[in-house]
Amino acid sequence: MNFRKTRILIAGLLLLALLTAGCGAAPAAKPAETAPAAQVPLQPAAETAAPEETAPALPLDEQKRILEENRALWAFEDPYDSPWFYTYTDLDHNGLLEVIAATTQGTGIFTYAHYYEVLPDGSGLRNCYHEGVEIEGPDDWPEIVMETLPCYHDPADGRWYTVCEGVTRSGAAWYYEAWYALLLEDGVAEWELLAEKTIDNSGPTEVVTCRDAQGQPITEADYAQAVERRFAGMEASTLTLDWTRVEIPWPEEPEAAAAAPTGPAIEITKNPTSEALAIGGKTWFIAHAVNADTLTWQLLDPDGQVFSLDAAMAANAGLRLEALEGDTLAVSNVPASLNGWAVQACFTGGGGSAVTTPAYIYVGDFVTAYGEILRAYQTAYETGSVTAEYAWNNGISEMIAYSSGVGYALKDLDKNGVPELIIAGMGTEDFSDKMVYGLYTLVDGKPVELATSYARMRYYVRSDSSVYWEGSSGASYSYCTVQRLQGDRLEDVEMVFTDFDAASGQTVYYSQQGHSDELPSDKSVRIAEADFFSRMEQLESTIYVPPLTRIY
Repeated sequence: MNFRKTRILIAGLLLLALLTAGCGAAPAAKPAETAPAAQVPLQPAAETAAPEETAPALPLDEQKRILEENRALWAFEDPYDSPWFYTYTDLDHNGLLEVIAATTQGTGIFTYAHYYEVLPDGSGLRNCYHEGVEIEGPDDWPEIVMETLPCYHDPADGRWYTVCEGVTRSGAAWYYEAWYALLLEDGVAEWELLAEKTIDNSGPTEVVTCRDAQGQPITEADYAQAVERRFAGMEASTLTLDWTRVEIPWPEEPEAAAAAPTGPAIEITKNPTSEALAIGGKTWFIAHAVNADTLTWQLLDPDGQVFSLDAAMAANAGLRLEALEGDTLAVSNVPASLNGWAVQACFTGGGGSAVTTPAYIYVGDFVTAYGEILRAYQTAYETGSVTAEYAWNNGISEMIAYSSGVGYALKDLDKNGVPELIIAGMGTEDFSDKMVYGLYTLVDGKPVELATSYARMRYYVRSDSSVYWEGSSGASYSYCTVQRLQGDRLEDVEMVFTDFDAASGQTVYYSQQGHSDELPSDKSVRIAEADFFSRMEQLESTIYVPPLTRIY
């Protein structure tokens, strides 16, 4: 967000909450039924490219009703009490409304945003978020929560661009500015970098560095003119956005007032677990909850789109799904197209609704492919060899000494259709709760080690599929790092760490984006102690362990 007063709308807020999908406003079906909840799309999003002058496929009032019915997708409570705002608009001028829900938080000025567009047939919303886009660091987007933004129309291809400025700050000494153009095309929100500027006040004089979109050095004057140069000759206009704060609890329609919770909250007691199946294979998913009256099974495609059972079978030729008694979903005749999809159970009752953790379906013999890793951990527990010395000698995590059992989960961290293997403890001691003992991927069908936890270097999985590790090499040397899987290795995305300043005899604190062989490096920025611990807590807040299948 721009520091100039005329452009600041929101700053100084807290951390991003996890987006937790709800069941929808419609009553859930009984286990033997397959009727979808009213708030989820019934079929994959169809591409639309209606020209600007084409009348909307649906009346605007109808589109707004659909957006409101699907509030559970985009409007949610932030556990850190950071306010979220939303607005309805039509960024691509195709006659279909989008909702943008966004917040700007913390001293680092991090902006988080979600984009959903009404489906042409009115059956729900499509998620416009492009998971491959990373702006200013993990999960941070340009500052979209503004009253007005410059807008440009390219008549040659009919595209509409909305210009935003993005800022990331690390303490008082360093911050990063950049100009971006938002393009919504074919239902996907993309950002184009126009120019970037870094301001470093850590030394005796301020150092300003500017670069163009290709990374080439430019002057501050060139940076200031980057937007005008990019859109020279295009039709300029102003996009006005009417932002409304997301209020929790959400306002209810008058006829829905009687649906307020009237009983104890639903508590999920069993989540379904992920499965790896051969083509044509079959399996069962089971979920349990207390204080629930009904259960609706749903499927999610790899992009997170929600499907009813009927819609999922229509999208995957030959697939058979059947809701059985006993909170069980039978899956059979699995096609290759189901790889990367997930199953979740949506429970409803007098106390509201609750959704299980998604259980993923991977089509391929991945359990056999990871067999040698699974057997190594199984053998340690079967033979009672759960000691650090045994672990070191056999290439597995010494953290087995702190749990009474071990399990595994499959999760596709890089969305390439091949799930990674996660090994974690079961019946762990408190300090090793949620820790990943071992993380592996497959290269040419063979397991490759990505990470193994040790007493002073521990790995965790975060809800956004990134990996978090914390380590220490002494009282003054601690490291908290976010990594993402790239090919057959984990690459550093962000780090906060400590170092010892011999001159002052004190521990000092740093932050940096990306990887450095030496620490601190020219990428490292000094930050305050409070900022260090605040960011560390933020990074740890989304750590979780997927439901495990017991090995021993």
